[in-house]
Amino acid sequence: MFSGYTINEKQVGPAHVLPGLVNTGFSTKLQAACDHHSQRLSKDCTLLLEGDPCQVVYCVLDGWLALSKTLEQGQTQIIDFALQGDIVDPTTADGETSSVTINGLTLGTVATLHRATWQTLISDCPDLRQWLHGKDAARRARHSERMLRLGKGTAEMRVAYALLELHIRVNMISGSALPEFHIPLTQQQIGDFIGLSSVHVCRTMRRMSRNGILAMSDHMDVRILNPQALSHMAGIDHATLKREIVPALPSQTRRTSAP
Repeated sequence: MFSGYTINEKQVGPAHVLPGLVNTGFSTKLQAACDHHSQRLSKDCTLLLEGDPCQVVYCVLDGWLALSKTLEQGQTQIIDFALQGDIVDPTTADGETSSVTINGLTLGTVATLHRATWQTLISDCPDLRQWLHGKDAARRARHSERMLRLGKGTAEMRVAYALLELHIRVNMISGSALPEFHIPLTQQQIGDFIGLSSVHVCRTMRRMSRNGILAMSDHMDVRILNPQALSHMAGIDHATLKREIVPALPSQTRRTSAP
């Protein structure tokens, strides 16, 4: 089920850490399935390799995962980061192989659900389908905004957008509205996420720091000092981005759609 990875085999107890899913129509069933199939991951492990056989869906209960693709010459592009509460289905259209390599960047916990189990959950829980639709829409929005900047944006625009996106996602999990946040990434990993070298990322973030836009400490503890300037540099409105990439919970969806 996993390949080429290091894992802590100690069985973990009930996780109960899917953000916001309390007293929803499907939370009990989904949490029970995640608790039963949860595994602790070690830092820098590999869960799955691009092209490997894959018949599972991963539910991230804790920690950070990186989803990436690599060229034959070794150049790697990080396609996305999966954080707490994210669902990762890496299977290609053939239904048999993984489209990406999945690495655990931090200590964490994932639930590995066989596709048949996952399909049963979806069939039995209409609210789960609605929740997944929202998460898929948020992921598409993230990818399209970043793709625009990868293709047309400057280095500063790419770095600024990545920091804004990660800040919103981290705060969504923590329930915080504070300007400081931690991203457990190296500058090389940030570069692989936005198509820049680690040297270019370092220079760009130092320039932002000198200009009073952000402050950094302890290897990627980031504090946003001037959110308006960072949003302007990223070429996006912060409130609009948050609305587009933070999926509503099922209860919020029902309230919004009610007459």
